[in-house]
Amino acid sequence: MNLGIVADVKATLLDLLPIVRSMAASDRIKRLRESRTSQISQYSRSVSTARAQIARRNYGQNPIHPDQLGMELDQVLDPNAIIVSENFTGPTELFKLGFRADEKMWVSATGTSLGWGIGAAIGAKLAAPQRQVVCSIGDGAVMYSASGFWTMKRYDVPILTVVWNNRNYQTVRNNFAIYDGKMKKSGKYYGLYIGDPDIDFVKLAESQGVRGERVTAASGLRAALTRGIQATKEGNPYVVEVVVARVGPGAESNWYQKYSAK
Repeated sequence: MNLGIVADVKATLLDLLPIVRSMAASDRIKRLRESRTSQISQYSRSVSTARAQIARRNYGQNPIHPDQLGMELDQVLDPNAIIVSENFTGPTELFKLGFRADEKMWVSATGTSLGWGIGAAIGAKLAAPQRQVVCSIGDGAVMYSASGFWTMKRYDVPILTVVWNNRNYQTVRNNFAIYDGKMKKSGKYYGLYIGDPDIDFVKLAESQGVRGERVTAASGLRAALTRGIQATKEGNPYVVEVVVARVGPGAESNWYQKYSAK
């Protein structure tokens, strides 16, 4: 019999555990746990391996594919790094996340409002000064909170900020595409393309005292991330702006409404 319960998961499981234990001997519970743990582990490994294979096929592209940035970032960071993510369309499944000593912590917002990421990363570093903290942030999100670079420099907060720059509010574009209205049919997504002029996030950070570099070629990605990490180990904030490809429906569109105030 299946029974649906509207309740707090943790509190409900704590109440159910004594009942389950009273219904079976400890050795039977142990066998069931080991069997199911094995099945889940095998399934998780197969899914993870398949996803990694897909990601590796996207290496070496121009612009850099988000999969390559995700995988290489996971590989070069400390095993227990804290990643504060304000990048809603990035490939989170390529990171080794969890609560064990050798797993990264992922901090993100449950909503889709913008502007909290840089400040949250500063807060994470203040809360856990002994751990590596990375702000993984979309280009659009930076434009809501770029003054945080000044704060990093003023107060010596050694955070690595990785800007995923696809010159687009990709999350919003994807949602408009799912709506399947006029924007998707015409390929004209109003107010979402943020190129022309392109924003130079390295100069934006440097104007506030934070050094950085821009990456446009896949071959230079790992070296740039490594330099950024070294800068933070020396006690300095650092920005790595990575020009990445747009993905998802409408990705090919760079249309925007022309207007001149002249």
